[in-house]
Amino acid sequence: MRYSRFELFVMAVGVVVVVGTIFALISGNNVASNIVGQILILVALFGGLHYGRKGALAGFMIATGVNAIVTFATITGDSSVALQLFVYRTIVYAFVALIAGELINVRLKYMFVKLEHREYVDDITSLFNRRYLSMLIERYMNESDRYSSSFSLTSFLVREDLFTPLKEKLVRKLIKDLGNSVVRGSIRGPDEAARVGTTKFAVLWANTSIDGAMAATLRVKGKINHYLDRCGLTTEKEDTVTAEVFEYPRDREALEELVIDLSATQPGKEAGAPL
Repeated sequence: MRYSRFELFVMAVGVVVVVGTIFALISGNNVASNIVGQILILVALFGGLHYGRKGALAGFMIATGVNAIVTFATITGDSSVALQLFVYRTIVYAFVALIAGELINVRLKYMFVKLEHREYVDDITSLFNRRYLSMLIERYMNESDRYSSSFSLTSFLVREDLFTPLKEKLVRKLIKDLGNSVVRGSIRGPDEAARVGTTKFAVLWANTSIDGAMAATLRVKGKINHYLDRCGLTTEKEDTVTAEVFEYPRDREALEELVIDLSATQPGKEAGAPL
């Protein structure tokens, strides 16, 4: 099952549950407030499922704000009851948004690809690998040509000699944390992350111009440096972490060459090959 289908399935289940509870609440007081309060669960759910962490936060804020207006604007009895209901629903929105944005979108999306096409996922970080990234770039280039949109891509290279004195088990853990926690944890839901070399990662910024990609690149680069500092690996040299940013269609030729290079990699040899 593709993640997009799973997303639709979860939304369908959410709709069924919400509609069911709405019918159960129709006979009570403050019908309008109860119906809107339940429907807002879907807002928090969709935000997290489709847009990841930032979408989950936006969905939670929208649901909580609308719920506050509806709940306190339709008070017909004890205001303390309305306050309790508002707090309860806020907790529900937060829980739904957190599960949808953090657990389902951020974590399970890569697992679905891994289950469906294991050869497209890096074994150490569970990020996409070189082959899958080449397919993504091609897809985004086709969409960009069709809809006159743009996207950007950044490659992050951590100096490999930083890890030379370390034991192989520790190096594996550091690379896993860099990819799975630092890089993937610093991007939006629609963006895609891949491991394309031993200590090299790439992020495809969906619907993002060069200016937005540069800002996001500086943020991710800073978090990589911060993680290396915490691990006791010196980041005083400027070339400890280097980044290169491309924008399509501005850098069409460079990205086309990159696709050829990435797709030429033989299965099982993605890690360690230069980008």
